Amino acid sequence: MTRTIRTLFFSPTHSSRKIALAIADTLAAALGAKKEVQDVTLPEGRVPSKPCGPDDALVLAFPVYGGRVPQVLEALLADLEGQGAYAVVVAVYGNRHYDDALLEARDLLTRCGFKVIAAAAFIAEHSLTPKVGTGRPDDADMQRVADFARAAAEKIAGGNPAPVTVKGQRPYKERGPAAPVSPKTGEGCTECMICVASCPMGVISAHNPRLVSRGCICCFACVKSCPEGSKYFDDERIAQIRAMLESKCGARKEPELFL
Repeated sequence: MTRTIRTLFFSPTHSSRKIALAIADTLAAALGAKKEVQDVTLPEGRVPSKPCGPDDALVLAFPVYGGRVPQVLEALLADLEGQGAYAVVVAVYGNRHYDDALLEARDLLTRCGFKVIAAAAFIAEHSLTPKVGTGRPDDADMQRVADFARAAAEKIAGGNPAPVTVKGQRPYKERGPAAPVSPKTGEGCTECMICVASCPMGVISAHNPRLVSRGCICCFACVKSCPEGSKYFDDERIAQIRAMLESKCGARKEPELFL
């Protein structure tokens, strides 16, 4: 039976995608496996996944939001069928902390029948400010990604590896209340609709990109993708969080690997 590396990622600003695919490529090459990729960033990608077989391995990668797994993924992950498959879990965070996100993801996959044998927390440029985690994941980070993937492949190849222990606490960090904020649009907007196509919640109007309905998760995908720099947030709470990050989270943090 051919082993399959199934890769599932949520990646509004593309860092989780980059790391997930790098890990999957290394696992597939090391284990002689085929690859399947499911990008669940956009609503149309959030469809039920095929059940995994006991010889398969799942790579799950996501950005940390408020120290947790993104809430939009909860139902999707709860419906996965592991059937004894291995899993490698990656939380990507903006140089503050990943809090309980890895533990939460490991618990979710374990309940679905996966054996989580490796986990890691990698750093990316913070979505709210390029002054925190600037340019990450950088070359050094991607070398750690490669090393981590090779170590995970060795565990899988060795047969029946033990589940991994990760940092985090239960009950998980309480989610903050949903903030009724949404991006604004400057006069430079050309209505190219790139922001519409990049919005993981589908809340930017396809007819008028200046109109945003409720449900924005402040992932900043629209801000990062706008070629004219015309999408922005002017909410005072976001400004306060940005100021806190820039004043307290500038020191470089390194990836944490659990094998």
